[in-house]
Amino acid sequence: MTLHRSLEATLGVAFFSLSLIASPASAAPDAAAGKAKSQICSACHGEAGIAVVPGVPHLAAQPPLSVFYQLVQFREQRRLGGGMEALVATLSDQDMRDIGAHYASLPAPSAGQALAEKIAVGAQISRQSFCQSCHGENLQGQKHVPRIAGQSADYLALQLKNLRSGARADMDGTMGSAARALSDADIDALVAFASAKP
Repeated sequence: MTLHRSLEATLGVAFFSLSLIASPASAAPDAAAGKAKSQICSACHGEAGIAVVPGVPHLAAQPPLSVFYQLVQFREQRRLGGGMEALVATLSDQDMRDIGAHYASLPAPSAGQALAEKIAVGAQISRQSFCQSCHGENLQGQKHVPRIAGQSADYLALQLKNLRSGARADMDGTMGSAARALSDADIDALVAFASAKP
């Protein structure tokens, strides 16, 4: 990792830590309010949090903190793509917490279909890459780490390739470092494995 990327990752973590500490006391996340605030999101992410547009992530059953962090990254233009930065530009931290609570309350996406042998290879790569240590034993996500079980295959493959190339930065460099070791075939197998998880 270059000094520049290391510094960028460190500053990114510091930014998020300070934004949480410096935030004024906020109300508890409200899933009902989040449902109303997320109406514009459903055009791409679907009413039930299951993406209706190819290459867009499923948000159903995502950990609320994961949704919050992604929205903050888009709002602060640390993450770009799909016009999300413009859509979330006016959202407050409370809006984002509410939206995260709404998506967390929805049922998880159904498992996708893939060849059994590809899923088995993906399971092996997942173990070797320690995916479960952050994403959870069943890839269900936890805290600020997203759920990748049942995720849209197109979306997940693109994000892994973008993390590998550096086109997408992550908060602390962990995912970029893990993805750099993956070949396209590894990514295909990992995506098959994750997408097939309920």
